[in-house]
Amino acid sequence: MKKITLKSILFFVLALCSMSITAQGVLPSSDIFRLRNVATGLFLTDAGASAQAVTMTNLDEDDITTHWTFVESGAFYNIDNKDDNAGILRAPGAGGPAGPFVVVSTNTDPPASDTDKIWTVHHNATDDTYRFQYSTLNRYMYHDANGTVTNVPLDAMDDRFNWELVPYVQTPVVVPPDEDTRPIVVCTPEGQGGQFDDIPDPQNVGSIDDRSCYADYTKFDLYGKTWGVYNITEGSNPLPETLQPRIERFLPRSQETGVGSYARFTGTFRILEVGDDGNFNADGTYIAQAKGKHTGGGGSADPAICLYRAHPVYGTGINAGKQVAFDIYAERITERGGEGVGTGREVVFLKQVDKDEVVSFELEVGFREDPSDPTKKIHYCDAVIGGDLFEFNIPDPERGLESGIRYGAYRVRGGRAQIRWADTTYEKVEVVDSGGAPEGVYRFKNVATGEYLKAVAGGGAAVTMTSSGEAQDTHWTFLNSGAAGFHNINNGTYGILRAPNTHPFEILCTSSSTATSSGDKIWAIEYNALEDTYRFERGTNGSYLYQEVDGTVIHISAPDTDDRSKWILESTTLSSSNPELKTSSIKVYPNPAQDKFTITFNNINGVKDVEIYSVLGKRVYKNATNSSNITITKTNNMPSGIYLVKAKAADNRIYHSKLVVK
Repeated sequence: MKKITLKSILFFVLALCSMSITAQGVLPSSDIFRLRNVATGLFLTDAGASAQAVTMTNLDEDDITTHWTFVESGAFYNIDNKDDNAGILRAPGAGGPAGPFVVVSTNTDPPASDTDKIWTVHHNATDDTYRFQYSTLNRYMYHDANGTVTNVPLDAMDDRFNWELVPYVQTPVVVPPDEDTRPIVVCTPEGQGGQFDDIPDPQNVGSIDDRSCYADYTKFDLYGKTWGVYNITEGSNPLPETLQPRIERFLPRSQETGVGSYARFTGTFRILEVGDDGNFNADGTYIAQAKGKHTGGGGSADPAICLYRAHPVYGTGINAGKQVAFDIYAERITERGGEGVGTGREVVFLKQVDKDEVVSFELEVGFREDPSDPTKKIHYCDAVIGGDLFEFNIPDPERGLESGIRYGAYRVRGGRAQIRWADTTYEKVEVVDSGGAPEGVYRFKNVATGEYLKAVAGGGAAVTMTSSGEAQDTHWTFLNSGAAGFHNINNGTYGILRAPNTHPFEILCTSSSTATSSGDKIWAIEYNALEDTYRFERGTNGSYLYQEVDGTVIHISAPDTDDRSKWILESTTLSSSNPELKTSSIKVYPNPAQDKFTITFNNINGVKDVEIYSVLGKRVYKNATNSSNITITKTNNMPSGIYLVKAKAADNRIYHSKLVVK
């Protein structure tokens, strides 16, 4: 009797398997498929350029680079990618452009009869898998262990030669009930409301700013929420200006710059349509933006810091020409006053959302401690979109004056924009920066010369400098100008200072001590905590109070390293040998501390609470006091590190200081 060997058994099994494999004309349809490798589970993906190696990925099913069709070419098939910029597959030999036998993309459209672009298709009905044979040679498409896709001799036992055809079935994009599908026009009768005219109970927080005659703000109930409706079209701003159309809501700004100040907005949005100009920099619609003025001049009078804009993503097939999703970008400044992309702004991709997708949104703009240097702060703009955090540190934080937020629909260069907002909330916290204007009467001592600023009688007379600070004409106070972040510098005898913006830019006295927001009489105060010095900027034009070599006092652009632009404030009620300022602030000494430390409350109207937090936000101390100081002994829950000291005054103002524990 003939002996049955293992080899003969394997031959019999393979023969049986081969009986269920057929070739050509066995494709389920001419539809679109994704080609998934049986062994790896990854999908064949077009390279996007001719003569480049195809890849294997796990991209989303809607990614067109994973979509393939089979086009008959005589007795064979071309395997064609559905991307309009791609073509059919090629199976080179040993001298292939991407390596020996590596399958590559082409720009060739089907049908094509080139021998290296035709395939025989084999179907295994038993497990409903496929093999793709190069022409009639013994070379089959193979997902190699090194990740490449090749065409090599068949090993019938290796599943890396086997492929599943996963049908790609397109879903028509759904038109939600609140989408405006009318023909796009500039103005309509229902869009004639005033710029600041709102509806009763608008549901969305903030005050309306309507600069579009296409549609007024309305509400719509859908998906268990009440949505604010923001629809604008190209050219629909009826106001006599060149600004883009918008329907936005503005919120009261946080106008303090101390660590812990912030403006915070939360809501839920849906995007139905955005503007499309055919140019990336002009495309898209802003759905929210962070705002904030700054010192030092440059840019708009009310600059945007970081804007969140949605760009259209168009569908294919039955959704061709329709906006099916939106790429969300952050357009943010790279320098204070930055106005355009490439000239002070950058655009960064954040994420993609589907049309009509309900997306959560949080935006917080404020000031926090710089973790790398406790003496400095960060002006931040952080967004959470659909649960994903996107942080941004605003340049030149010391120049920031405020933190604000607007949201709605803004900008449409081409077509129409439709944004929906629901569940909106807003809060702001204002923490006094101890580097602001000190309260009291002070001498202004120039760091470079040691001389004192001196007022001169007569309106319009130029100030001078003197070696003594005892006379009343060298004593100065700060007045609240009424303009956020700015003060007047006032001499009780000869009035507030004026800084004309014409040559020779000398600083003049006035005959008035009445607070004013006039642009040539307001000053932004910059405090350097390390040096305990001040600089005074005229408004926001970037020029500083400055003592020239010849002794004249002017305002001029100067770097912060120039001692002639720096001033020491000496209290007139204390000896000049002890120039501790009577600023509203809290101070800690010794600092760094080891066993115990004292917190003093300078010029603060009553202290209700004192709290100390670790840099991780954990509270390690809380107490109350009616005294002007409190001494604290270090405990076990205060290991070595950096801490934030927080004091709440009777007027609910909050003050901060830093503590270092050895």
